[in-house]
Amino acid sequence: MSDIPKIIQYAKRQLKAQQITYAEVARQMRLSEASVKRLFSSRNFTLDRLEAIAGILGLSLSQLIVESDQVEPRVDQLSREHEQLIVKDPPFLLVTYLVLNGWTYAQIIEHYTFEPLQLVQWLAQLDRMRIIELLPENKIRRLTSRDFHWIQGGPIEQFVLKHVKDAFLAGSFAKPEETLKFVSGFVSTSSMTKVKQKLERLSLEVHQMIEEDTKLPIEQKHGFSVLMAGRFWDLDIFARFKR
Repeated sequence: MSDIPKIIQYAKRQLKAQQITYAEVARQMRLSEASVKRLFSSRNFTLDRLEAIAGILGLSLSQLIVESDQVEPRVDQLSREHEQLIVKDPPFLLVTYLVLNGWTYAQIIEHYTFEPLQLVQWLAQLDRMRIIELLPENKIRRLTSRDFHWIQGGPIEQFVLKHVKDAFLAGSFAKPEETLKFVSGFVSTSSMTKVKQKLERLSLEVHQMIEEDTKLPIEQKHGFSVLMAGRFWDLDIFARFKR
């Protein structure tokens, strides 16, 4: 048989994609929700219980095994051509952003004015790019890895720097939930390296929070951005006085 942890991990992703909760799994398996959570965390499944999970997903056990073997590697980055295709169409860029943040087809239709047919066409494009797998009933399974990132200096990053950076920094940052810190001084190359490493770690932590909050209802969340930057730099109006 295929690797059991791989099968279980695949089953978890499919449950999430089909929006089947642990509570629903527990109801169908006649177990407590806590017991189901322990099963998945310990990966201690009997064949009967694994077959039950497959049934909840609408699969036979053999189908679940075959599909778990056929799972493609997660996508870390798109091609430049795909980024260009996305960024030249702002509504498509918005849909891509929403999907990468865990929005479902139904949530996008509820909160935005896109026509259902057009939205399906965009999702089909993302499926062809292997960003998502478009499942029956327009359910979405993301295929991006936790390390997914845009091309450095690529079309989407250039778009962000051109259209987003100035608009983002134009805010007052005076609200209780907002923050703006600007720290400037003289540091060594060694200290600059440490700052960069800390920002990298913070970036990963923010990504993790975003991923964890995909489980929350849309009504409990708000669009949120963090801009991290640091470089050796002197303000022009001061630099001209240097010898």
